[in-house]
Parts: sequence; structure tokens; C-alpha cells
Amino acid sequence: MTQIVVALSALIISVVLFASGNAFVNSLLGVRMSLSGIEPMTIGIVLFFFALGFVIGSRICPGIIQRVGHIRAFAVFSAAAAIAALVYPMSQSMWLWGGMRFASGVAAAGLIITVESWFSCVATAGNRARLFSMYQIFFYSAVAGGQLLLQVAPPESAIPFSLAAILLVGSLIPLAMSHMHSPNIEAVEALPMLEVYREAPLGVIASLLNGVIMSGFYAMAPVYATSTGLDVGQISVFMSVAIFSAMIIAGPIGYFCDRHDRARVMLVVTLISSLAGAVIFLLGNLSFLWICAFTAVFFGLSASIYSIAVAITNDRMTQNQIVAASATLLTAYGIGNLVGPLLNASVMDAVGANGFFLANSLLLVVLLILILRDMQRVPAISPEEQEDFVSVSPDVFPVMAEIDPRNEDYDEDDKTLDDLFFDPKESEEDESDASAEESPEVSGQDAR
Repeated sequence: MTQIVVALSALIISVVLFASGNAFVNSLLGVRMSLSGIEPMTIGIVLFFFALGFVIGSRICPGIIQRVGHIRAFAVFSAAAAIAALVYPMSQSMWLWGGMRFASGVAAAGLIITVESWFSCVATAGNRARLFSMYQIFFYSAVAGGQLLLQVAPPESAIPFSLAAILLVGSLIPLAMSHMHSPNIEAVEALPMLEVYREAPLGVIASLLNGVIMSGFYAMAPVYATSTGLDVGQISVFMSVAIFSAMIIAGPIGYFCDRHDRARVMLVVTLISSLAGAVIFLLGNLSFLWICAFTAVFFGLSASIYSIAVAITNDRMTQNQIVAASATLLTAYGIGNLVGPLLNASVMDAVGANGFFLANSLLLVVLLILILRDMQRVPAISPEEQEDFVSVSPDVFPVMAEIDPRNEDYDEDDKTLDDLFFDPKESEEDESDASAEESPEVSGQDAR
């Protein structure tokens, strides 16, 4: 495993630089627009375009990567994201910013697909569970760390945007300097959503609503924090604590999910999360420490709902349907992503900054009712019959979901580090070129 980590060091560094830079820009824009006095609804519309670009990018980027190669595609996506970061401070046009958010969303989808296909390339039966976990730890640690960069310089200046551009462009350097060959991206067909819904209705609905909550949080939480009077340093801590809590809570959630009925676990998680959000909304003037504490509970538990939804769905699918079902749940989550910023912004416009937690708590109450309804209609699966729980992020595309430890149809052929650095096609071409050079036969024209 150590050899794999060393071999993947260039890829890991690129992931960390990209994820931190992208997360930094996402929060920076919300703070910048809020400090400029822009209405929450306008902010929500601008940030909505990132989700739209991400969903569209997840469809078109695999074809781009296959056509030009992984490293070139990664360079293009990094450059596009960096250009967008540099454009923001040049103009106050919200339409221009919306266009840049769309381009950033497409680029982010392309970068993640590029990286995940490399991780999938070196996964084996013996290491894929650890690789799967390692990828998510590095990714979300970088996302949380990116929030702390808000303290580097005033968000009204161009310096933070320049720093974000440096991180995004810097992410392509480790890969450009590496010798890794480009793996193939095999198309993953999603199951029809209606078919998955018939087998696991709670999984589809929970993924959809979780997409609304998560995208709403990433887009509008910095706006909420700014509107309630937190300074930039506090906002960076507020955001990073929330994201770190999601990573920490994932372990205990997995423990309970493997030992109890998962619908009941989701019920408890949803209830506590909704109560935490309701407390912040109802009490309003909490100290910074209490805001961070309740937000950590709210976001940490809410973020785990998608993993539980995937586990509930996989319990009701055959082994060879796991990847296809995951792709379907990602589609549902992506649809929810489009709604989140707009829903949160509209409620904040109507009732004030605390409407952010009101909107999300109400969504969780809706999910709570649907869980209770599902528990009455769908027979429970005993813990002994359940698949192993795996904490999974919705930012993992189907190309990475192939190495999900529950996917028994994954190619079990032994792989070595040569699979990462050695391209059989290049070897065949080299041998062909060498044969041509060694051949004593030349045409008369060549001889002259």
C-alpha cells in the first residue's frame, strides 16, 4: 500500500491543490457578494450555475478526456477554472459571474473524473477499499483546508482570487511532470430511475433531498455567516469545522449502519440533524462557539444521509447492479444540487439570514416523514443480510464507484505499479518502430 501511495503522490498532490482551490473560490464568492450587499436570491442564482455546470460536465467531460487524453484534459480543466477565478475581480456583472460559475462547474466535474479514473486504474481486490477511503480523506481534508484560506486577505481584494488561481493551475504541475499513462474510461450505464425507485424508493428520495441540502449549504452557508455578522476569520473556521465534522462522523455512522436497520439509523440521523438546524433558526443570537457546534451536528449528520441512502439501495440490488444503481443515485443527487442554492436563497430573502437553517430543517422534516412511511411499507432487512456499509461521497463519480468494496463484479485481475506507469499500447508502438529501424530492406528511393 505504501508503494501505491508513493506512486500516486503526484495524483494526490494534484487532488489536494485542486480541491482546496475550488472550495476556496466557492466560499469566497458567497462572502464577497454578501459583503457587497447583493441580495441572497441574486447570490443563489449566480451560485446555481456551478451546480448546473457540474451536472452537464459530468456528461460531456468523459468524451473530452477520451479524445485528448487525461493529462491534456486535466490541463484544460485546470486552466479554465483558474481563468474563471481571475475574471471575478475584474467585473461586478452577475451574469458574467454566473457564466464563470458554469465554466467552473464543468471544469470541476472534468478534473474529478480525470483523477478518479487514475485511482480506479490502480485499484486491486486487495487495496481498493483503502484506496477508496484514502481518496475521500484527502479530498475532503483539502476542501476543509480551503476554507481556512479565507483569512489570507480581504475578500474585497483581488489577492484571494489570485491565490485560488495559483492553486488551480498548480494542480496540473505534478501530473504534467509524472510518467503515468492515461487509463481508459469505460461508460457506466445508470439503471432507469423508476426501476431503482421501485426497489429502493427511500434511497432515491433521500439522495435527491440530500443533494438539495448539500448544494444549498456549500453555496449559501458563507452568505448566512456573513449576514449574521461573523468576520472573515470566523467564517473560515465555521465552514472548515462543518466539513471536518462530516468526515469524522462518517465512522460512527458506518458502525451503527452495519449493526442496525439502516432506515432506522437514517431516521435518527435526520431527526437530530433537523433539530440542530431548528435550534439555530429559533434561538438566532447564539455565540460563535454554539453556532459552530450546532452546525457541525447539522452538516456532519446531513452529509452522511447520502451514504446511508446508497447502502439502503445496494441492500436491495444484485451485486452486478451496484455501480449502475450508484450512477442513478448520483443523477438524483445532481438534480437536487440544482435546486439547493435557489431554494435557500428564496427562503433567506423572505425571512432573513436564519432562513438558511429553516429551509434545510424543513427539508429534513419532509425526509423524516418519508422515512417513517417507507418503514411501514417496505420490509426491513436484517443486519446479517445487509451489504457492508461504505462511506461514500456524492462527489465520487461512477468511474470511482467501480472500486466500491461492495462491487463484486470488479475486475479482480492482479495489477501492479506497471499498470500505472506502463502503457501496453506505447510498448507495441515502440516495438513496431524498433523493427522498422532494424529492417535492412529499403526502397530504391530511400537508398538514393
